[in-house]
Amino acid sequence: MYLYVITLVIFILLGLITGSFLNVLIYRLENKKRKTLFGRSFCPSCGQQIAWYDNIPIISWLVLGGKCRKCGKQISSQYPLVELATGFLFAAIGLKFLFLGALHIGIDSGQARMTAPDILNLLFWLFFTAGLIVIFVYDFKHQIIPNEIIYTLLAAGLVFVGVDTLFFGGYQYLIDHLLSGLLAGGFFYALAAVSKGKWMGGGDIKLVAFMGLVLGWQGLLAALYFSFVLGAVFGLSALVAHKKALSSRIPFGPFLVAGTFVGLFFGEQMVSFYVRMFL
Repeated sequence: MYLYVITLVIFILLGLITGSFLNVLIYRLENKKRKTLFGRSFCPSCGQQIAWYDNIPIISWLVLGGKCRKCGKQISSQYPLVELATGFLFAAIGLKFLFLGALHIGIDSGQARMTAPDILNLLFWLFFTAGLIVIFVYDFKHQIIPNEIIYTLLAAGLVFVGVDTLFFGGYQYLIDHLLSGLLAGGFFYALAAVSKGKWMGGGDIKLVAFMGLVLGWQGLLAALYFSFVLGAVFGLSALVAHKKALSSRIPFGPFLVAGTFVGLFFGEQMVSFYVRMFL
């Protein structure tokens, strides 16, 4: 039990540190001329280098009241929120692929242990999570999904499916995931073509193809269902609050990212529930 708690804390800390790096990556994508992935972190307002004790994830932001120590300018709440979200999701990924995988094997065999597929899936999904968080934030702020990130995820997704196919020992898994990606991407491409880009953008097409590739059809159905429902609720709420007009564009990428995690964690259960309900 103590080992599980310690491991969970390690995942949270790893997520917090990764979230801090993701904030740098997002800033780098927003300011392509600034080589901010290398060198010391600095205040985006005054350019002052940030000391290590002012760069501790979440804690430093809270201690400083969300302001730069030198210039006193406000530092966006994006920074602690991204760190917190990454920490939470890393812990959830660790729980799913290590703890629950080992627990399932322990129930079957009487001895809990972690298998190679669990560990590999863990590593892949930690990487996917980092990329999806960047997409969520960037598309929310700028209504565009960076090609540098989505193409990297698509390439990693193909490797992920290939590796998992070897472990599962059959082509059914491969066909399921490849077809899910192609059909999902094709469906969103049709929506974009019919609406002449008003309903869906090119980034959404690539993102949903990635979702189908890594989730398979069950996870994809749950993910898309949740994404459309969440998007509709958000859009209607914005209209009621007079923050958006009917003609306003709302980035769909963040809803797809949220749906991806719903499909990962609850996809099979959601599909099974609806099948039992209607069949």
